[in-house]
Amino acid sequence: MTKRIFWTGTAFVLITVAIVVVMVKLAPTPPKKKPVVQATVVETTIVNKESTQFFVDSQGPVQPVTNTSLVAEVSGRITKISDKFRVGSFVNKGDLLLEVDPANYIASVRSAEANLAQAKANLQNAQATTDQARKDWKKIGRGEPNDLVLRIPQLNQAKASVQSAEAALYRARQDLERTKVKAGFDALVKTKNVGLGQFVNMGTQVATLFGTDTAEVRLPIPDQQMAYLNLPRQDNENTYPDVRLSGVFAGEEKEWFGKLVRTEGVVEESNRLTYLVAQIDDPYGLESERETPLRYGTFVKAEIAGKERDGLITLPRQALYYGNKVLTLVNESEIELVEVELARTESNTIFVKSGLEDGQEVITTPVQNPVNGMKVKKLSTLKAEREKAAKSEGEVADKKSNDEQSSKADAGEKAQTAAVNQ
Repeated sequence: MTKRIFWTGTAFVLITVAIVVVMVKLAPTPPKKKPVVQATVVETTIVNKESTQFFVDSQGPVQPVTNTSLVAEVSGRITKISDKFRVGSFVNKGDLLLEVDPANYIASVRSAEANLAQAKANLQNAQATTDQARKDWKKIGRGEPNDLVLRIPQLNQAKASVQSAEAALYRARQDLERTKVKAGFDALVKTKNVGLGQFVNMGTQVATLFGTDTAEVRLPIPDQQMAYLNLPRQDNENTYPDVRLSGVFAGEEKEWFGKLVRTEGVVEESNRLTYLVAQIDDPYGLESERETPLRYGTFVKAEIAGKERDGLITLPRQALYYGNKVLTLVNESEIELVEVELARTESNTIFVKSGLEDGQEVITTPVQNPVNGMKVKKLSTLKAEREKAAKSEGEVADKKSNDEQSSKADAGEKAQTAAVNQ
């Protein structure tokens, strides 16, 4: 009995499994859906050929054109220092900075004056002696008297003594004047090396002055970039290009304007760079209304106006693929790779000389592994589709809201009618 029940159950299970398998196999197969390929969204620009001016970038520190080490020209103790003689102060040409004790030099001037007076007196005596000798010779002599008779050597010696005394007096007065150390030009006091009461010797450096009339910047230019600049001959400075400088002042980006004035005329052997020199007038704005001073030592970026070229197309650097190709949009949604010839490549920009025509649409956003025929979607098209979809959803929502309000109104009217009938 037990075996019979076992075999009956087993047969039932097998039959059930067989029926399920048959039903699964006979069930209709659902249609396979093709995977949806999401098109890459890109931005594009319509290109046009136009005249373009090149700019060459460089950088360097601002330096004074005039940089002078001021030294003492006489020895002595410093007895006076001007209030203007401080590091960072501006001084004008002729301003007194310090004074060395003039007492000894005043005495030297007076001694030289006395020596000159004595020499002049001796000259007068010698001249009188010569004149008297000539008169005496005319009375008693015959012929022309010789120099010894007329005491000409003594007269010449007296004249030489006067000239020597005059030179000594001039030198003494110069030394007295040199006790006053003055600024030789409008300047900024960069360093101050002496103090009141200090003894200085001739040749001691007392200060460093930076001229404030003009600043300059040495700008290194690679050889390949020189091709984009219009540099005149050395004897024609008026045609050198303008330079725009930018740097940080008080935590903010500022700009100044100057002009190239010369090249240094040689190529540096160590780095193969050519140095151009730009000048900026009145960098501290002392004679003008310059809003922001251009301080010496400021590290600035320079943008030099270069040559102009016609018929170029300007594109962002990221629009360039494989070194010489750009992606154009055809049929509103397909990529076509176009080979181009470049006039110049910069860090963020390329200038296309040939390969593109006016009106072509170029893709400017990065695309991974682009190939001809690859599907893309313009960002402007995507935005338009989304706006249209949003508008449609809004219309549906408005219609649903209106229907609900209409239904509520009908229900209210029915309720009022029922109440009246009762």
